[in-house]
Amino acid sequence: MGRINLLDPLLSSRIAAGEVVERPQSVLREFLDNSLDAGADDITVRLEGGGIEKLEVQDNGCGIPREDLSLIATRHATSKIHDPDDLYAINTLGFRGEALYSISSVSRLTISSFDRDKEEASTLIIDNGRRYPVEPTGPETGTISSSEDLFKDIPARRTFLKRASTETNLCRSLLFSKALAFPSVRFTLKVDGAIRMQWPKAKDLKERVMMLWREYGVMSGDVQVLNKEEEDYSITVVATTSAQKRSDKKEIRIYVNSRPVEEYSMVQAVLYGYGELLPGGSYPYAAVFITDKAEMVDFNIHPAKKEVKIRNKADIHHTLSSMIKEGIERKIPEIKTSRQFYIDDAIRYENGKKVDYFGNRKEEDMTRAATPNPKVEAPYHFSGETRKEEFEDRSNAYRPKDPKWLEKAKELKAARDSVRSASVPKAKEEKEDEGFRYIGQAFNLFLIAQKGEELFLVDQHAAHERILYDEILSLRTVQKLLIPIKIEVDDLTDEFLERNCHVYTKMGISLLKEEKGRWEIAALPACCRNAEKELTDFIVSAKCDEHELEERLFATMACRSAIKQGDEVDKYAAVSILEKVFQMEEPCCPHGRTFLVKISKDTLKEMVGRTR
Repeated sequence: MGRINLLDPLLSSRIAAGEVVERPQSVLREFLDNSLDAGADDITVRLEGGGIEKLEVQDNGCGIPREDLSLIATRHATSKIHDPDDLYAINTLGFRGEALYSISSVSRLTISSFDRDKEEASTLIIDNGRRYPVEPTGPETGTISSSEDLFKDIPARRTFLKRASTETNLCRSLLFSKALAFPSVRFTLKVDGAIRMQWPKAKDLKERVMMLWREYGVMSGDVQVLNKEEEDYSITVVATTSAQKRSDKKEIRIYVNSRPVEEYSMVQAVLYGYGELLPGGSYPYAAVFITDKAEMVDFNIHPAKKEVKIRNKADIHHTLSSMIKEGIERKIPEIKTSRQFYIDDAIRYENGKKVDYFGNRKEEDMTRAATPNPKVEAPYHFSGETRKEEFEDRSNAYRPKDPKWLEKAKELKAARDSVRSASVPKAKEEKEDEGFRYIGQAFNLFLIAQKGEELFLVDQHAAHERILYDEILSLRTVQKLLIPIKIEVDDLTDEFLERNCHVYTKMGISLLKEEKGRWEIAALPACCRNAEKELTDFIVSAKCDEHELEERLFATMACRSAIKQGDEVDKYAAVSILEKVFQMEEPCCPHGRTFLVKISKDTLKEMVGRTR
C-alpha cells in the first residue's frame, strides 16, 4: 500500500474549516455578513455560553427560497458570484461560499428562513457534516441562523477556546465593529437571555459611532465629521478634536466598502494628518469610511477577509491625510462630571417633551434595560425611558430640615460682612487683566486664572516654551561670538552640513568649515546664549529638511530657556504669560501638546454638591 491516501471528506472539510472558523467570533462574523447582504435592517444576536453552546443571529432580510436550502452549506455554494469576472467586482460582504460549509463541519448548523416571494418557511439542519432533509417550518419573517456545540466533535480545538465571558466580549467587539458601518440597521445583543446591547437606527455615521465612543467618555461636541468626494472614491471621517486622546491606536478604525479591515497605511495616514495636534504617545479616536470602486479593491487575500488590496491606495492615503490635517480643530480640553456628560450629551428636549440622544420620544410602556453600570452604559445601550431625575444630586438628602434656613444664612452672612467692613479697611479691588483674573500657582506647575464663568489651568513650562518659540521665530537677533565654538562631526554629518549650512545661516547661526570633520560656530541667535551645549548637540545629530530643521532647532532652544516645573513664578510674570496665552489661536507647545484645560463654574458647583 502506498504512503499517499485520500483524506476522508469530513476530515478534509474540518481541516478547511480551521481557516475560516477559529472561535464563536468567526461564526458571528459570517452570520452577520449574510444578514447584511440580505438587506436586513433589524438584527438580533443571541449568545449562550459565550457562543460556544449556542450562537444565533436573527434578521428581517429577504429570506432564502426552499430550493436553495438543498444547496446551501455545501462547499463553494454562493449566491454572490456567478462568473469569474464577478470576483473582481464584489459588492457584497460574503462571496466565497465557504463560511456556512465550514461552520456546518464543526457544529450543529440550523438555518430557518421565510421566503418573501413564495411566502413559505423552511428549515435546514446540518449536524457536524450530516445533512438532514429540509423541513417546511420556520420563522414568519427573515432568517434565523444558529450554531450549537461548536467543536463538540473536535475536543482538541475546543480546548483552545477561552472562558465563556472572554468569548462573549470578543463577539461583542465584533458586533460593535460591524455595526459602526451600518447606521440604518438596528442591532441587539442578548447574552444568556439578557439584553447587553441595543443600538437603534441612527441618522448618520457620527450618531452611530457615538454610540460606541460614549463608552470611553467622548462627547459629541468633541467629534467632527469630514467628507471628501473624488472621481473614483469617497471618504468620510468621524474623528475627535485635540481635546480627546487615548494611549493606543485601538480606536482608529478603517472601513473599505463598509467592511472593517486591518490597513496599516490608512492608520498611518490618520496619524500623519493629526501631526502635532496630539502629544507624543497619544492617539485620536477616528473612524474612516472609504467607499471605492469595486474593481479597485480585492478582499480575496485573507480567509477572514480582514485585509484588502487597494489599487489606488496612494491617492486615498494622501487625500485622507490632507483631510484630517486641514479639517480637525485644536480644542481646549474641558473637565466635566459623569452626570453632566450623561445629561448634556444623551438627553435633550423638544417642545417641552423629553427625547433621547437619537431623537426618539420615549414611550410609556418601555422599561429601562438592566445594566451593571447604568451611568456608563445607559446613553448608548438602553431599551427604555431615561429619566433625568435618576441623577438627582445625592447631596439633597443632607439639606437642613428648617424651612427658613436660607433666610437665616443670609442674615448671618450680612452681619458678618458688616463687622468685617468696620474693622478691616476695604481692600483695593483686583483689576482684571485682559478679561481674566490671575488666581495663583498650584504645585509650582500650573498657573490658575478665572475668565468669565470658567477656570483655566495652564502648564507654566509648556506655555512659556511656546511664547519663547514665537519670539525666537519673529526676532532672530544674531550675536557674534568672541570665541567661536569648535565642533567635530562624522563623515555623514559633514556632508549634511556642507549641503545645508545655508539653512543655519538663515536662522542666524554662522557655521564655518575649517577642514573635513571640523566646523566652528561663529555667531548664533541671542536667545541661544547659555544653551551652547544643546545647540552643538543638535547640529551634530539633526539630519532633516529645512522646515523641520528650523522648527526642531527653535523648539529645542525654547524648551531649554523656558520656566521649568517646580519653578516659582511671581504674579507679574504669571500675568504676562497668561496674557499671551489667551491671545493665542492655538494654545499648544512647539511639540504639539495642548497645555491648558478648563472647568466651568457649574461643574465645580456640582462636584461639591452645591445645587444653587
